Amino acid sequence: MSLPSALDTLQRFGPHLVYPGMYGLLLLSALGMPLPEDLTLAAAGYLVSKNLMSPSLAALVGVLGVLTGDQFIYSLGKRFGPRVVAHRWFSHVLTPERYTWIRGRFHRHGTKMVFFARFVSGLRGPVFLTAGVLQMPRGRFLLYDFAGSIFNVPLFMLAGYLAGPHLESILLHFHRAWHVALLLLTLVAAYFLLRRLARRRLGIDGGESGGA
Repeated sequence: MSLPSALDTLQRFGPHLVYPGMYGLLLLSALGMPLPEDLTLAAAGYLVSKNLMSPSLAALVGVLGVLTGDQFIYSLGKRFGPRVVAHRWFSHVLTPERYTWIRGRFHRHGTKMVFFARFVSGLRGPVFLTAGVLQMPRGRFLLYDFAGSIFNVPLFMLAGYLAGPHLESILLHFHRAWHVALLLLTLVAAYFLLRRLARRRLGIDGGESGGA
C-alpha cells in the first residue's frame, strides 16, 4: 500500500475517529496488513502539517500503537517458542535461516537489538518474534522498544510533515541507507573478528615454532 492510500485511509476516519483509526492501522500493520507502519506515521505527520491532527496527540497514539503491535509479536514468540520458526503461518516473517542469524546477533549484542530493529522495517517483526522465542524478559523488551519508538515515531512523523507528497521516495532511500549501513557494520565487525582470529592463530604457530 502506498502513502496516498495511507493518507486517504486516515482522512476517511474524520476528525473524531482519526486517532483511533491511526491506532488501528498500526495494529493491523503488526498483524501483517500490507501497510507499513512507517507510512501510517508519515501520513499522520502530513495531516499534522495540514492542521488536521494534533502533533502531540498523534505522536502519543503513534507510540502506543507501535508498542502494542510489537508486544503482540513478542508475545507470540514467547508463547509458542521455537515452534513458530517451523510453522507455516510465520514462514513469511521468520525463516529458520533468519532466526539463526538473529539469534546470533542477540547473543552478541544483547537486548540492544530490539532498540535498533525499531529503525529497520524489514527487521522489526523477525527481531521482536525472536526476542519472544528467546524468552527475553517482557519488561526489558518493553524498555528497549519504548526507547526506540520515542525516536522512531517522531522521526517518520517529521518526515511526513516536511516532505509531504515526496515522502515515498524519501522513505525508500532511507531504508536503503539503513541496509547499506548495516552491511558496512557487518563487514567491519567481520574484518576485526578475522584479524583477531588470525593474530591468535599466528601466536599459537609462533609459540610452536619457537619450541621446535
